[in-house]
Amino acid sequence: MEIKKETVREKKGTGYITLYTLPYCLHCRVLKSTLDKMEVPYIDINIDENEKLGDILEKEFQTTSWPIIQYFKKPDFPTITIVSGTSLATLENVRIFTTIEQALEILLNYYYEI
Repeated sequence: MEIKKETVREKKGTGYITLYTLPYCLHCRVLKSTLDKMEVPYIDINIDENEKLGDILEKEFQTTSWPIIQYFKKPDFPTITIVSGTSLATLENVRIFTTIEQALEILLNYYYEI
């Protein structure tokens, strides 16, 4: 999947994106680079600098894979968490991806309300 900046240029993104990443994670770097190129704002939290938070996220979402992406729109809209490599089959408000392209597609569908 290739998301071109031109396809969403006319749309205004909504909500807030938080990325939980590791500095040596290739998928994390690709995700951030793509969002930067598309000029999609996000907050990046380095888990190497926040190990306790990393432990909490790994336990809550039953994963050791990174990045973990959270999208928050507004108070009456639940936070959507996008993870990979989890043993969770289904969990409300959690979306599971197998490729970084799939993660971007899920995230941008929410962000641009596609």
